[in-house]
Amino acid sequence: MEADVKIPLCVFTGEDNLRPPEDVAIYIIDDNYTLKWNHHRESMGNVTFSAEYQKGEGRIWLKVPKCQHITRTKCEFSLLGINVYSKTQFRVRAEEGNSTSSWNEADSFIPFYKAHVSPPRVHLKAEDKAILVYISPPGEDGTMWAQEKRCFNYTIRIWGRSFPVREIKPMYFPKKISKLLPETTYCLEVRAVHTSLQRHSNYSSARCINTTVANKIPVPENLEVDVQGDSYVLKWDHAFANMTFKAQWIPVYSKSSPGNHSDKWKPIPTCANVQTTHCVSPRETFHTGTFFLRVQASDGNNTSFWSEEKLIDSQKYTLLPPPVIAVTPTGDSLLVYVSCKDSKCNGLIYEVIFWENTSNTEKRQHPQSMIKEHPEFNVVNLRPLTVYCVQARVLSTGVWNKTSKFSDKLCKKTHPGNSSVTWIITGFGALLFSAMAFYAGRSLQKYLYYVFSPPLKPPCSIDEFFSELPSKSLLLLTAEEHTERCFVIENTGVVAGEENRAPEEELRKYSSQSSQDSGNYSNEEEESVGPESGQDMLSTAPSGSPWSLPCPAGTLEDGACFPGKEKHLQSPVLRTQPALHG
Repeated sequence: MEADVKIPLCVFTGEDNLRPPEDVAIYIIDDNYTLKWNHHRESMGNVTFSAEYQKGEGRIWLKVPKCQHITRTKCEFSLLGINVYSKTQFRVRAEEGNSTSSWNEADSFIPFYKAHVSPPRVHLKAEDKAILVYISPPGEDGTMWAQEKRCFNYTIRIWGRSFPVREIKPMYFPKKISKLLPETTYCLEVRAVHTSLQRHSNYSSARCINTTVANKIPVPENLEVDVQGDSYVLKWDHAFANMTFKAQWIPVYSKSSPGNHSDKWKPIPTCANVQTTHCVSPRETFHTGTFFLRVQASDGNNTSFWSEEKLIDSQKYTLLPPPVIAVTPTGDSLLVYVSCKDSKCNGLIYEVIFWENTSNTEKRQHPQSMIKEHPEFNVVNLRPLTVYCVQARVLSTGVWNKTSKFSDKLCKKTHPGNSSVTWIITGFGALLFSAMAFYAGRSLQKYLYYVFSPPLKPPCSIDEFFSELPSKSLLLLTAEEHTERCFVIENTGVVAGEENRAPEEELRKYSSQSSQDSGNYSNEEEESVGPESGQDMLSTAPSGSPWSLPCPAGTLEDGACFPGKEKHLQSPVLRTQPALHG
C-alpha cells in the first residue's frame, strides 16, 4: 500500500514578484500626518501603494484616507478620530495589478510625543501709538493640542525703522505693545513653545503694519488704584481738561488664553461718564481677586483709544486683620496660641513678642520676638511669679509681603513652677554633702594625726614633776592593772635601821625589775628617797588624792601605807620581804 503523499497547494498571487516598501516613516505636525517610504521599481508596470493603520490595542487595520492605490511614495492626511495619547501603528504595501507585496509595518508610537508644533497664526490691529497682537494657538481646531492650549508660551519679536529688535513674552492676550510712534511701520513674528514637552515651533511669517495718525485725544496714562475702606479708588492722568472718562474691567482668567476677548470687558457703573480723573467703586463690583482695568477719555463724539491695561490683585490691597491670642501660664513658661478672625490663617507666618510688665523702659521698648509657621508658641525660661505681656501679628510671605497690626496686649502671671522646688532640693543636697564632707575630713584628720603623731608617754621624772603641781591629779598615766600594794610589818620590834632599809632595798630591786620588764622609765631620785621623805610625802598628800590608798590598820607605826613607788611600778606582782622578828 502506497503512502499518502500530501502536496502543498500554493496560491500564486505575485508576491514574489513585488518587493515591499522600505524605510517607512511618519512625520506629524499638529494634526497633519505625512507617511513616507522608499521602493525599488523592478517592473515596468504601474505600481501603486496602499497604507493602513491600527489604533490603540485593537487588532483591526483601518485604511488610511487619501493613501489608497497611490503612485507616490508619500501621502498626507489627518486622523481626527484617534486618541493622540495611545499607540498607533502604520503599514504599507506595493500593488501591481492583481499582485501585492507583503506589508511593511512601521514601529508603533504615540502621536502626542511625536507631533511637532506649528507656528501660531497672528492678527494685528494698529493704533496711533500701540499695536494689538492677536495670537491663535497651534492646531486651534484640531485634536492634537486641544487639551494643551494653556501649556503654550509665546515669544513676540518686533522691529521697525529706528526701532531695535525686541522680544516680548506675553502672559495675557491680546497683547498691547504701547509707546510706539504714530505713522510708523513695525514688523513682528511669533513662535509657540510647549512648556512641558520643551518643543517649540518655528517663527510665523513676518507681518508688518503701520501705526495710525496721532489721535486728537490722547489716552489716559498712569492708571493707579488705592484702597479706601471697602472701596477701590481709581486714579489716572490726562493731558486735557474738561474730559469725560469711563472705566471697564475684565477678569484675568478671560485673558489667560490667546484670542479676541474684547466682548468680555465689563463697565464699572460708578466710573462711567465721570468728569474727574478719579472714581470710587465698591469692592463688590469686582467678583474676582485679580482683574484688569482700563480707562478711556472722550469729548463729545471724539474718543481716545483705551489706556494701557492695569493688572489689579486684590490681595495687594487687602489688609490682614490683627490676630486673636490666648495665653495660658504653665509653670515658669507661657503657652501662646494665635488664631485669625474668620479662620483665614492658611499660608501665613506668626510672630509673637513678649516682655516683662515692669517699669523698666528698656525692657518694654525692646521686647523679645519669636516667629513660627504654626500658631502655637511655648515661651520658656521665664521668671516665676512675674507678669509678662504678649502680643502677636501675622505675616504673608506671598507676592505682596503683607503684615497685620499687632493684636491686643494680654498679660499673665507665671506660676512658681519647678524652679523653687529645684532650688530647695539643690540647697538641701548641698548642705547634706557639706556635712558629710566635713565629717569625712575630720575623720581623716584624726586618722592621719594618729598615724604620723602617736601619743608618747613622758618619763617618770617629768611625770613626777607635773604631779607635784596642784593640777597633777589631771595628768595621770593609765595603769595597766589597778592593785593596792602595802607592806605589812608584823613585828614592830625590829631594829629601825633594818626595818627601814629592808623595804627600801626590796623596793629598789622591785623597781629595777619592773622597769626592765615593762619598759617604763625609773628615776634615780626616787631610789634615793629615804623613809623619812616617803613618810613626809605620804603625810602631805592631799585628801582624795589617788595616792591616798586605803590600808589595813596597824600597817605602819603612824598607820600610813607606802603608796608612791608601787603606783609607778605598774606591776601586778608584789614581792615582799618577810618580817624580822626580834
